[in-house]
Amino acid sequence: MSTPSSGFHVFKQVIYSNESTNASIQPFPWALGVEGVEDNLFRGRVSASERWLATRVEFSPAVAVVDSKSLYVLLLNGTPSYCFPLDTHLQADPQDRSQVAWALRSTQLSDPLVIVANNRRIFVFSVKHRKVCGYIRGHGGRITAIAVHPTLPNIFATTSADFTTRLYNLDLEIPLNEDNPIWPPWEGPALASAAHGTDGVDSAGTGIGRCFQILVGGRSGGHNWDVLGAAFHPRLPLIATCGVREPSQMFASHSVRYKADRHVKIWRINYTDKAVFREDKPLFSAKITTSRVLSIAWLGDDMLLIHTATTSTPATEDPSQTDSELTYEPSGMIIDPGTIDIIEWLGFKRFFPDDGRIPDQSLRGGASDYLDSKSYLVLATQKLTFSGNIPTNLITNISQPPLLPGYFLLVDPESMEVCLSHLSSVTGRAFPVNNDAGDSLVDMTKRIRLDDNPSPLQNEIGDGTLPAERLFQFEALESGERIAACALMATGEVVILGTRGRMWFFRDSSPQRLHVNPQFEENGW
Repeated sequence: MSTPSSGFHVFKQVIYSNESTNASIQPFPWALGVEGVEDNLFRGRVSASERWLATRVEFSPAVAVVDSKSLYVLLLNGTPSYCFPLDTHLQADPQDRSQVAWALRSTQLSDPLVIVANNRRIFVFSVKHRKVCGYIRGHGGRITAIAVHPTLPNIFATTSADFTTRLYNLDLEIPLNEDNPIWPPWEGPALASAAHGTDGVDSAGTGIGRCFQILVGGRSGGHNWDVLGAAFHPRLPLIATCGVREPSQMFASHSVRYKADRHVKIWRINYTDKAVFREDKPLFSAKITTSRVLSIAWLGDDMLLIHTATTSTPATEDPSQTDSELTYEPSGMIIDPGTIDIIEWLGFKRFFPDDGRIPDQSLRGGASDYLDSKSYLVLATQKLTFSGNIPTNLITNISQPPLLPGYFLLVDPESMEVCLSHLSSVTGRAFPVNNDAGDSLVDMTKRIRLDDNPSPLQNEIGDGTLPAERLFQFEALESGERIAACALMATGEVVILGTRGRMWFFRDSSPQRLHVNPQFEENGW
């Protein structure tokens, strides 16, 4: 079935469904072996009680998998697993991929929750009680991602094709009535659209999971196209979002392509249990790349990691070799590979001083921050190529909780190759030099930028093959089967999810590289 390399081998295969599926997966993020869980969870207010330890032991070997019809919580140490059917009476969007994430309530740590986004709706499942404890109406477009706060796991966000990001609190009940703002000259609540952060006249849902903030699309500084991912800052009230989907062929005019912003944005979070807070002006917004930004993650207080998609541009013939000098017919497509980029937000210290003080909720930037900021540096860029080939539909786990800090997976569903890489492998770029050493006038002139879409650094990018470790390569999948998703567990196991209801778990037999926590072996993992 597969040819392992570098010591990796298949130690478990699970068949959870007999149907073709476009599924998502996420391991239990507070597993044994993850360092600093009690110190970081809920700002250090979690004690290492016996009930909490028992919960971690029970769910450490657990993964949550969701497809268009059901949620599966698979406990891979022999304990019975769970299956929760979804409400599928509504017709799903063909582009809709169900999303899944784990969460916790601050008052019920021993009852882990699983959040599922399916067909524009959000379900909150209690695994232990085997019931739905929250049903949220969700968005006006397909939901593209779920992000859970790394230290406050009762807070989560969903991004959507309706241009918005919505933030929810699982400790709060969903209100019975909508709470839309009043926009003059109308006297009643606004019903503009989901992209403007307003709700319809129908119910917002039932149970837990109140929406407390909406990051509005368009208008002033919001996204102008699909929002594809989000990441909470682990320490400060910030959330980063990214996008945006490429316009379809029928809208591929120059004007529409300009609107497809492909921006990275950083927003402040207003934790409130009162009315819904609507924000349309981020603290930072920049078009860092000309490609779609598929996923985003924080590496530090002021550093972000982003994964961009491949880009296709028409290749034209040399006009000197053609009969006409006025027309240029495409002779093919030029494919540029996707990239892994590390970005530094230069405006961080302006909003958050070094003394550690967190500003009040009135924190707000200016037009130079939320329209097209230049307050960033691209510290490192690595083009994603495998053995000289450019994967066009690369799958990563960058947006998942970092159970093994620094490591990330890269999966090419076309060549069936799965690579494990580390942030240290990303090629570094040179930093700009200040004038303290007496730069010449020519050198300083070279750093002047007058173009419309400047890049803060124009230095060399890592063009070579990605220095990733090739774990294994599938050779004989069933006809028509593809890789749908991947995950990296806290124990170092690699999980690959197929489109025919199968999962493969790969373990490294070389203990010097990725170790298995002894506590897992003691508990049957």
